[in-house]
Amino acid sequence: MRCRTISNHVDLVVTEARRMAQGQDAAIDQAIRDYFREALDWGQEFADIFAPEAEVDVEDCIATLETRLALLRRRLAVRDFPSDIQSEATALVEAIPQSTFTSRYQALQRAQTGLLRAKIEADRLLLAKLHGDYAQTQIADPLFAGVTSSPDAVIPAIVPPASMPAPLAVAPAPPLRELAIKYEQALATQNIKEKTLGDLRLTFDLARAVIDFDKPASLLDTADMKALRDLIGQIPAHYQKKPETRDLDPVAAIKAGHDLPKMGYETQKKRFDFFKRFVAWMVAEEYLPKAPGADLKLLVKKPPKGKPKRLPYDTDQLKLIFKTPIYTGRRSLKHSGVPGDLRLKDGRYWVPVIALYAGMRSGEIIQLLKSDIRTEDGVTYFDISKWEDEEAEEIKNLKTGSSYRRVPIHSAILALGFLDYVASRGKGRIFPDLKLGSDGTYSQPWSKFWYNLGNAWGFRTPLHVFHSFRHNFVDALHDANVTDAIAMQLCGHADDAAHWGYGKGASLGRLKEEIEKVQYSGLDLSHATGFGWDKGGEHG
Repeated sequence: MRCRTISNHVDLVVTEARRMAQGQDAAIDQAIRDYFREALDWGQEFADIFAPEAEVDVEDCIATLETRLALLRRRLAVRDFPSDIQSEATALVEAIPQSTFTSRYQALQRAQTGLLRAKIEADRLLLAKLHGDYAQTQIADPLFAGVTSSPDAVIPAIVPPASMPAPLAVAPAPPLRELAIKYEQALATQNIKEKTLGDLRLTFDLARAVIDFDKPASLLDTADMKALRDLIGQIPAHYQKKPETRDLDPVAAIKAGHDLPKMGYETQKKRFDFFKRFVAWMVAEEYLPKAPGADLKLLVKKPPKGKPKRLPYDTDQLKLIFKTPIYTGRRSLKHSGVPGDLRLKDGRYWVPVIALYAGMRSGEIIQLLKSDIRTEDGVTYFDISKWEDEEAEEIKNLKTGSSYRRVPIHSAILALGFLDYVASRGKGRIFPDLKLGSDGTYSQPWSKFWYNLGNAWGFRTPLHVFHSFRHNFVDALHDANVTDAIAMQLCGHADDAAHWGYGKGASLGRLKEEIEKVQYSGLDLSHATGFGWDKGGEHG
């Protein structure tokens, strides 16, 4: 009889406990759903009001969201709750009547899990809106089924009460100095270009001027990011080359060069983005709970849309370029911009001609191998590929995946004796006189040469640089009514439409027919035909 009495009593206790647990879970879930609604409201406000603004870098926001989403999902999978989630969960639980709780520990665990789910779902929905993919903006997490956005709602901040227990201790992160080295090593293993690594090091040099790299990475805050942003905005352009600033540290260079031109928007953005990617990596590797200063904007205004970054050369500029000593006779290999009797077809002779009639980038041209000049079905073409021949020691650097293409050689290039020149070359690169730069690219020393030549002969402006040849080529294709699909295939431009990801594209015969339509009125290169070259290939 006593056993039956005790059993009945235990059944009553268990029933009551289950009822209380259900009440506890329901109260926490409702609080989390309210939290999610607030996050949903904020995301809708950002997508509708802030994202359309010209000053907002949507691509940067997307990258930040993608990084954060990946980290939050990893944390949820292993129930690794960062300190900010612990604090918010504690505040949420404290706001619920304690009489409904059966276990504070279970309540905190449920709250922390729910908050992570809320952040993940809110970020996923905002990311879909920023991508313009509204087919993915339906709530997917069943915990938040039926929750709708209330655009006019005022979003309150969750303020932890004074009695809230301190967050769990977090192990101190390594110093920024150590992580900067580790980050650079991680990039190096991904076959990142030396130029990119050089840009990263330059950004780190700027950051060290205003950020203590000996402090733990976990102490990096918004003030540090603002200091770097402000330094980048105030430092003179090319300060390491200017006589007034080249021997000074960045902070001193700002004072000494306060009247000198500052870096443009694109350069400032590149410098700041290099450090922001480093910060995103630290977040992904869990050395930082979140990226500080994620919404900071540059001090310089973004150029208005439609403003050209580069312009094609006009007819007078093209005539001037092909009447420089390179095409009329120069003093020597070293003094190619000075008139003289040396009439030589070397890399400096061929690169501008190929750029004008093939639309190729300087790096693509300078890296050409003898094996890249091929013939198929009677059409001779440039095979612009990533891999060099079997005996080569390096891999070519091309700008994008769409850069891999075949470009028929225009008759204007052939008329200058290009195939005879190629036949005289040995194995490997056909322009061995054009050397590799200190940044690991062939385009760096070439850009410097072209800059100096343009200034000396008056065909260079801030909008007229070597890349202008590519603009001339595209304009010539359009003037000849070449279709966009053919023009994009010849130029190595990508199209996001799924249709263009199928097939091999137009045939070589069709491409040859279209590229021959490229003409430049008033341009005559007949004066540059009677040139020779070094048969041994020592000087191209």
